[in-house]
Amino acid sequence: LVSCAIRSQKQSAKQIGALGLLMMAAVLLSIGESSGKRSTSGSPNQVLFYGIIPVLVASVLSGLASSLCQWASQVKKHTSYLMTIEMSIVGSLCLLASTCKSPDGEAIRKHGFFHGWTAFTVIPILTNALGGILVGLVTAFAGGVRKGFVIVSALIVTALLQFVFDGKPPSLSCLVALPLVISSISIYQKYPYVAKEKDS
Repeated sequence: LVSCAIRSQKQSAKQIGALGLLMMAAVLLSIGESSGKRSTSGSPNQVLFYGIIPVLVASVLSGLASSLCQWASQVKKHTSYLMTIEMSIVGSLCLLASTCKSPDGEAIRKHGFFHGWTAFTVIPILTNALGGILVGLVTAFAGGVRKGFVIVSALIVTALLQFVFDGKPPSLSCLVALPLVISSISIYQKYPYVAKEKDS
């Protein structure tokens, strides 16, 4: 939706249906993931204000970020490396602002920023940076919508790999989501938007 609004990226009716199937698969995967972690405590208000609303806001912001990255790379011709640096600066400023009130910020003020660091601490930092560059490249060349297909597909691959290596069988939701994802990818690729020619 954000891609359509910001970049006037048009979709065919069948592609919109494919995106609907993809959203259904994402919801099924979320339900399957959360079913084993369900807490008996928590009122409906807590679920709404600390669960549903933050997830919806995060989803909208993710779509906005993806569309802006695609716009910056395809229209403004920014490289994925420059976009990664820009996003890192903004993310760092947000994290620094959050340390004013968070327990992490209090621990940093008390013990110093590098307290508890080891040589292994650098590994997630480097993999996160590499991941940011790869996400920028995928967004630049494939677009935000296709990136969404990749993310949902990756969740299914993760569930299948868990079964192979840990012996944990995929949930029923995951098994139902698998054909939905395959169908949505197939439909989205097969029926692209075609602009109608104006009558002369």
